[in-house]
Amino acid sequence: MAGISQTVVKLQPGKMEEVTKYVDEQAHLVNETEGMIGFAVAVTGEDELTVTGIYERTQNAHDAAETVAKVFSGMASAMAAPPERQVYSGVWFGS
Repeated sequence: MAGISQTVVKLQPGKMEEVTKYVDEQAHLVNETEGMIGFAVAVTGEDELTVTGIYERTQNAHDAAETVAKVFSGMASAMAAPPERQVYSGVWFGS
């Protein structure tokens, strides 16, 4: 089964533009992760982002934790709370 990660990031007020720029700059690190199919970043609240990653296998999603932590540590000063990351097994439908 595919691995699906979901990370909710709560930001300090006024930091959305700074963080979305940072995520864009760091996208190559995530895309180079073994088993990564792709990821999406959604603005899910005024000061909240939800990052969804799709991996070939659930284990790939677990193995990506170090890379994910590295990316999030670079934006720690803009966060209102530590990110909440969950990994699930699932099915990815895409073309």
